[in-house]
Amino acid sequence: MRNTILCLFILTLAVSLFAQSAEDWLWDETEPEEEKLEADFIKVNYDKKDARLAMVMSMLVPGAGQFYADRSAITTYIFPVVEIGMIAGYLYFENSGNDKTKDYERYANGEEITYTLHNGTEITTTRYDRERQASVESHLINFNTADIYEDLFFRLDDNNSQHFYEDIGKYSHYVFGWADWYYTFAANEQGEFMYPNWYPEGGEANDSGWIWTGNYPLYNDPDHGFSTDEQVDKADHRSSPMRKTYIDMRNDAKSEFGKAQIFTFGLALNHIVAGLDAIRVTKSYNRNAITDSGFRMKYYTGIRNQHITPMINLNWTF
Repeated sequence: MRNTILCLFILTLAVSLFAQSAEDWLWDETEPEEEKLEADFIKVNYDKKDARLAMVMSMLVPGAGQFYADRSAITTYIFPVVEIGMIAGYLYFENSGNDKTKDYERYANGEEITYTLHNGTEITTTRYDRERQASVESHLINFNTADIYEDLFFRLDDNNSQHFYEDIGKYSHYVFGWADWYYTFAANEQGEFMYPNWYPEGGEANDSGWIWTGNYPLYNDPDHGFSTDEQVDKADHRSSPMRKTYIDMRNDAKSEFGKAQIFTFGLALNHIVAGLDAIRVTKSYNRNAITDSGFRMKYYTGIRNQHITPMINLNWTF
């Protein structure tokens, strides 16, 4: 819907600017002096086409104005082909973006996985869980009565909305729900919840400058390169490889939607250029095409039944 409104806005703006800045060039039907002189000696009828109508037709359906003015013009067939290509490209990348969106949503909390705790115990869980997030953030909120982490700071949607899937990858303070972060920094080797080791250390209730910047692992984890005396920054993707994978998947989906948006701009441009070209084709046709127009009546005599008979011949050129 947003892309459609944007395209309509571009078309409207282009038409208004074009009408104001190029009116003389577009609609000037003044005949050159040599054509006027020729018309004084040779009476011809010009079957002129309406450039305004051709422009409107092509801006609505690229190629339609060219077909109306001069169906033999090559651009009569180029603009519809470009239009079809742009629509096909938009649909391809839009559908690809939707498929990738479903993939990262399923990756986050749409499927259950088997997660192995540090002591070897296997548990079944989703990669992201709101309850894990809530249990950890409640401790951070109460850590310091003067810090910035108040209740309003954590506003994760209760439903699987677009904002929910955006927030869990975009903001580091929603990292607590990811399984690999939780079972490294907020649970012991058996997966039992423990109070996280926040840093910097030494925060006090009256210290308004304290802010959470990361965590100490609760146990040594050589597989991930963690030790209990190492400070792991909250933005460090080592703290949650799952979150890093999720962010990459979201970026892939955004890339596909970005490509689809390029094709919407291409569609808008094709309509605008087709409208301008329709004027060119019409003006060229009106300059060069000399035809009879309307009805022509011709009187003559013929012999019918051995008698001279007056006759009328009616021609219609279309």
